[in-house]
Amino acid sequence: MMAVEMLRARVAERIRRGIVEGALAPGSRINESQLSAEYGVSRTPLREALLTVEGLGLLEADPQRGFFVTPLSAREVRELYPIGRALDELAVRSAGFVPVAALDRLDALNAQFRAARDRPEEARLADRDFHRALVDRCPNRRLLAMLDAVQAGMERYERVYMSDAGDVERSARRHDEVVAALRRDDLDTAVRILREVWDYSAQRLLLALGEHP
Repeated sequence: MMAVEMLRARVAERIRRGIVEGALAPGSRINESQLSAEYGVSRTPLREALLTVEGLGLLEADPQRGFFVTPLSAREVRELYPIGRALDELAVRSAGFVPVAALDRLDALNAQFRAARDRPEEARLADRDFHRALVDRCPNRRLLAMLDAVQAGMERYERVYMSDAGDVERSARRHDEVVAALRRDDLDTAVRILREVWDYSAQRLLLALGEHP
């Protein structure tokens, strides 16, 4: 049983990565026969993995036509980003005082983010590392799990945002401001800047999707 569950989890993660990284395009139909052959698994664990990924909101199921990659949508941006912003603020506030060593690590992570501005996927991962480091001292594990779940739904959208080197540089400058505020033990200013970062990202995505913020 454990081996079956591990296989399903591994296949689900591979499908999820394919969607997030764009190999499985938004709106495209999942060819189960092709994926079964490509992944070297039978149809049963593949179908179970697809159901798992559907539960993440990345796939939609049609009883007659099978699974489709969920399209990118302005509605999802409007739903996800305010939730992510609120959870992020709660986590940062719960983390409280940030020691010097942790602040130095944030500076180092932001330097990696800035250096990756011309490499969208690397920049996305570096940005995720920075924001995770901001909250990793939060004692509320359930809060962090909720934040992780929301951010998992945002990964495809982050790839759109990180494709613009100018936006990456702007975000890196805002990160600098967050760390500077935390060095002054000015949590309110740090949280305000983070709110602005979330809101700006959502606005940029809505414009990219052809919607007015």
